[in-house]
Amino acid sequence: MKYNSTKVQNVISNIENRGKNILIFILFFLGFLIGPSLFYSLVYEIYPTQDRVIANLIGNGSYAIFLFIILRKTLIKDFKDLKNDRVQKMRTLFKWWGIGLLVMMVSNFIINEIVFDGSIAANEEANRELILSFPVLSVFLAVFIAPFVEEMTFRYGLRKVFKNKWCYAITSGVIFGFLHAISGIESYSDLIDLLYIIPYGALGFAFSIIYFKTKNIWVNIITHTLHNAIVYSLLILFM
Repeated sequence: MKYNSTKVQNVISNIENRGKNILIFILFFLGFLIGPSLFYSLVYEIYPTQDRVIANLIGNGSYAIFLFIILRKTLIKDFKDLKNDRVQKMRTLFKWWGIGLLVMMVSNFIINEIVFDGSIAANEEANRELILSFPVLSVFLAVFIAPFVEEMTFRYGLRKVFKNKWCYAITSGVIFGFLHAISGIESYSDLIDLLYIIPYGALGFAFSIIYFKTKNIWVNIITHTLHNAIVYSLLILFM
C-alpha cells in the first residue's frame, strides 16, 4: 500500500498548526487570568493600594495596553477595515447581539425568578457594590477596558483553534460564561450560581458568531462596549 506523502505532510502540518493555535490561546487565557495581577505588582511600589477597584483598573488597564502593543498590527488593520462593508457588519452586529441579548434576558429571568426566587447573581451583586463605592472608576473599567481584554482573549485568541463556526462559538461562549458566573462565587453553597453560565454564555456565543462572520475584532469590541454601557447605565438608574 502506497502512502501519499503530500497528504501525510498536510496532516502533520495541520496538527502542528492546531497545536500552535491551542498553545497561543492558552497563553491568552493565562494572560487574562494572571496578567492584570502581574502588571499591578510591577507598579505596586510606585502606587501601593489595597483598594480593589483601583488595583483592577491599574492591572487590567496595563494589560490592555500590553495587548494593544503586541497585537497592534492586527488591531490597526481591522480598524482600517471597519469602513468596508459597513452595512453588512452593522446587520451582523445587531442581529446576533439581539439574539444573544434576548436569550440572556429570558434565561436570566427564569433563573432569577424560579431558581433564586427573585434574587440576582453573585457576580451582578458584586458589580452593584463596586458601582456604589466607585461609580466612575468601576464603569470605566467595565465599559472600556473589560470589553477590549475579553474580546481579544475569548474571541480573537480562540478563533484559530476551531475551523467550525459552531464549535468555536459554543466553546467561546461556555468559557466566557463560566468565568463570569464563577467570579462571584465565594463558597460551595454558591455553586448553584453556575446556572448563570447560560445567560452569560449566550452573549459570548453571539459575540463569537459576530467575529466569525465579520472577521473584524473591532466590531466585537464596539458591540461589547455598547452592551456594557447600556447594562451599567440601567444599573445606575435603577439601583
